Amino acid sequence: MDQKPVVSVVRCDAQASDAVVEERLIAAAELMGGIADIFRGRKKVYIKPNLGIDDVRLHAGRQVALVDASVVRATVSLIRRYYAGEIILGDASTGMPCRRVFEAVGLDRALAGFDVRLVELNEGKWVDFPVPGRPAMLARYAFSEHLLGVDAVVSIAKLKSHLSTGATVCLKNLFGMTPCPVYGTPRRYLHAPIRLPRVLVDVAAIFPPVLNIVDGLVAQDGREWGGRPVQTNVLIVGNNVVATDATAIRLMGNDPAADYGTPPYLFDRNPLLLAEAHGLGPVAADRIEVRGDAIPDLGHHFAVDRSWSAELDRARTDVAVQMTTYLRERDALVRQFAGKFAVLADGQVLDVLDSVDALPRRAEVAARVGREDAGILVKHIVPPELEIERLDVYERIARAAGHSPRVP
Repeated sequence: MDQKPVVSVVRCDAQASDAVVEERLIAAAELMGGIADIFRGRKKVYIKPNLGIDDVRLHAGRQVALVDASVVRATVSLIRRYYAGEIILGDASTGMPCRRVFEAVGLDRALAGFDVRLVELNEGKWVDFPVPGRPAMLARYAFSEHLLGVDAVVSIAKLKSHLSTGATVCLKNLFGMTPCPVYGTPRRYLHAPIRLPRVLVDVAAIFPPVLNIVDGLVAQDGREWGGRPVQTNVLIVGNNVVATDATAIRLMGNDPAADYGTPPYLFDRNPLLLAEAHGLGPVAADRIEVRGDAIPDLGHHFAVDRSWSAELDRARTDVAVQMTTYLRERDALVRQFAGKFAVLADGQVLDVLDSVDALPRRAEVAARVGREDAGILVKHIVPPELEIERLDVYERIARAAGHSPRVP
């Protein structure tokens, strides 16, 4: 990267009018610069707002867990200053149509007259999108056909804690593009130890956002859904997803260069470090140019409502070890169950399921094998020549913990 990515941070009172929110967001974007260049020559722009579920709650008049309609409207208004072409907006919302959440937060009214088309990313034909270069986890992912032809992605994220990734900002926001009908509800095949942080890297490599917006009018602490509201009065705009998220996490009082085992990264690896290693952007503060208001922090230390424990760490490592069981049994599984999903724990194949949605809760599976620290691996059964997962990732994790699986 020849030039430092730029992130603008501006104050904006959550209780200000929608017009002021728009004014402040556009000011932040223009301070960042290069907006005209970002959208010049584009054919199809996709806006990914955080509309994951209908956790519709207000604090100080603004959404707590979902992006506020005022921020989405301001973003669309900004784009329309420079781009007159096709804009689609949507999410693969969990357990309900995106339209339901879209209307619940008032986006139908906020975007009236802007010529923005809502798309349901849980609907349509599925199209395989390959990961450019060497993937972090899977070689390709299925997405809705609505995303065909998209040549500019805008990630509008909520500033909030996340139990599994430490924070939900613009990188994690992209995870909501993956369709529940393919990966389970709520994407249980991907939302798993080892896979989750690496899947985020892959999705960002396929759809690297050209513009990143963080709604920090009201933030959320503790968890991604049902967490505690914190009025932080800030808007963040950046031209690189990793740099934007690293800046946001610093403002939240955490270290974006920390990794697994250090709060808030208590579930698995820090996805920002993995993304940086894949060339998606920098984490270090001295490699990012921050412009705007002088805000050293947001006055609140954000945390996650979970604790690290040796038991949970053993379970994560044990997930990697279960890949050895899968490989040992793969030929027999392929002969009988190709295309289905194996559930593995404690060195056994416990079940073969038609879909990920049939998977019991983790506690039920752990009770079945009599080990609370049992790692549970769900694996799509495919012959070796059709394998798209980076099995060597599991081998490295198991070896680091003192196990010696042999993964071809």
